[in-house]
Amino acid sequence: MDMNLATVGLNLPWMVGSLLIWAALLIWALRTAPWYKVNGDRSAQHVLLGAALVVFLVWQFGAQLDNGIGFHFLLMTTLTLLFGPQFALMAVSLAMAGVTFQQDLGWLAFGMNAVLMGAVPIFITWWMARWAYRFLDHNFFVFVFFNGFLSAAVGSLLSLGLIATVMYAAEIHSLSVLKQSFIPYIPLLVVPEGFLNGMLMTALVLFKPQWVSSFNDREYFK
Repeated sequence: MDMNLATVGLNLPWMVGSLLIWAALLIWALRTAPWYKVNGDRSAQHVLLGAALVVFLVWQFGAQLDNGIGFHFLLMTTLTLLFGPQFALMAVSLAMAGVTFQQDLGWLAFGMNAVLMGAVPIFITWWMARWAYRFLDHNFFVFVFFNGFLSAAVGSLLSLGLIATVMYAAEIHSLSVLKQSFIPYIPLLVVPEGFLNGMLMTALVLFKPQWVSSFNDREYFK
């Protein structure tokens, strides 16, 4: 059992439906992305590709428990706050392609994994960031703790909960197996996910604020 779902056990309607959803999201991202931010800017392009590589490595080398369960950090909050949802979706596509090939998950499972581990936390982070910008104070601590820590924790919780739901609804595992071997570990990953993204955003906005598209140092450090 693993966070990365394979074609083995997934029914064709689940795989095709998730691929269509991901294709629609990717088309939206390609059409609406602020391309001016990367056109002709090799530094921005390298940061984006480097972030996709980091996500691939983190997803590839997660923690493996004795009972065969594999967990890994998502890092979708950091990716989204760095580049926005459109470029985050593109980076996830690159990372997920590498993971699918490396772990031989089967390409029909690509959409399901990308939607559950990519799109869900990406849009949770983006929605929470927009809500915070509108209703909360614009300062460094709100950005780090709400946009970084809390949105990462909420996105991870929903992502893992949906993965468990899909495994049960698709009859990959019974509810008793999930209660014993998957669901109890969700809280153990949610808080570290929040801390990791919060620490990364703290370091980035302090040392490389020009990389964080959702952060304006003159506004948040006023």
